[in-house]
Amino acid sequence: MIAFFFYLLVFTLPIPNHPVLAYHIGPLTVLKCLGIVCLLLAIVEMVRTGSCPPFSKRIRYGWFLAYFLVAVMSCLTHDGLGAFHSDSFMYTLSTFSLFLMTTTVIRSLRRLRWAVLVALGSVAWGSLYVIGQWVHFHNVIPGFRTWGGLAGDPNYYAVTVVLWAPLMMFWLMAKRPRWEKWFCLGCLSVILVGFIFAASRGGFLGLSATLLFVIWHTRRRLRTLAIVALLMLPILLAPGQSAVTRLLHPDNSDEQSTEYRLELWQASERSFLQHPIFGIGMGHFHPQIEKNGQLVNLPFHVAHNTYIGIVTDLGLAGFVPFILVLLGSLRRSNAVARRTRAATTPERRLLRQVALGLQAGLIGYMVCAFFLSTQWQQVFWFAAFLSMCLPAIEAQIAARAAREAPRDVNLAAELQPAHSAELAGANITDQLAPAPTNGGPTGTVQSLFPRRLRF
Repeated sequence: MIAFFFYLLVFTLPIPNHPVLAYHIGPLTVLKCLGIVCLLLAIVEMVRTGSCPPFSKRIRYGWFLAYFLVAVMSCLTHDGLGAFHSDSFMYTLSTFSLFLMTTTVIRSLRRLRWAVLVALGSVAWGSLYVIGQWVHFHNVIPGFRTWGGLAGDPNYYAVTVVLWAPLMMFWLMAKRPRWEKWFCLGCLSVILVGFIFAASRGGFLGLSATLLFVIWHTRRRLRTLAIVALLMLPILLAPGQSAVTRLLHPDNSDEQSTEYRLELWQASERSFLQHPIFGIGMGHFHPQIEKNGQLVNLPFHVAHNTYIGIVTDLGLAGFVPFILVLLGSLRRSNAVARRTRAATTPERRLLRQVALGLQAGLIGYMVCAFFLSTQWQQVFWFAAFLSMCLPAIEAQIAARAAREAPRDVNLAAELQPAHSAELAGANITDQLAPAPTNGGPTGTVQSLFPRRLRF
């Protein structure tokens, strides 16, 4: 039951603006009710098993816990009891709840596999809304660029694609059941079309970094390069408002967006220098810049840069743990992929593909984070938490293989006497066989038994 409700929660992560999820049941929305149910089931699971997987020695949770504590203390220090009504505090609590649920539920390769497939399907489902917007409005509004709709802002939707598209590619390269490959191929096709219509410049740069990683970590790099070039061709040649066009030939809106970002970063620098250690507080970013000797308020509440936003809100006390969470996720994924490089079992091969896919997605995310404030995106945290689960799943696979090894040895020992008797019988037959004659058919008798024994 806990796995079923958790898969439902994973499905909602890439489509946070769906009206069904926003429907109110009393004071709570459907999404919040689902999250509370999953959290309660995770706690019941921990009590039932008498263990606490999120804080076991296999889960490297230290730096995330440090980041969470700094964020909570920042909210309580600056807002007091009013923090329980602030969005920043609730987002922080929901992220910690997702950590507890993910590390409690994803304790086997089977659950990891289904969680990934559900996440990929949800990203494709959100892409259908992006495509639908373009179909309805591109003939009405000249140069129309989708605003994301149920999948969120187009830039945040592009970050979601960058995080999960490489996992689909590595999944397609693995030896998986045919239906899984067709499922991933269909999801990838829909997602790339939606990505074209989103026309995110930061997303395009992040996807480029991700695809370079995919090419480098495949055996047949030239073939992979040709496939990637074929996939990128529609993005490069897309008509109208595309990411490449916005990069090479920005219009007034694009130039204004760039100018706003530079001003926000300047205002963030000013705030950081005033509060370098603990920051100005979560959700208290009110950017001001100096123009013509006067302070001017900017109409934004985020820095449009994840790293600058965190160091402004939480100071170095929150920035350092956040960076180490990212680097730790990459390090764990890389270590698992390296240890399973010579994998001979389907389980270890699948684990390697997932590790490589998460690593590629997180690298692309780190590029996109330079242009967006993405620390609130639960799809990012879910990918980071999955990377925390990989070493425990790898240890579980190794322990199961170690348990099965003695049974294989015992089976070989039981078969050895019968095999020896078969060999002895073959030697006696060879000794009793007549000598071969030139050109006669009896010469085949001696060579017949060794050939059968080799098979």
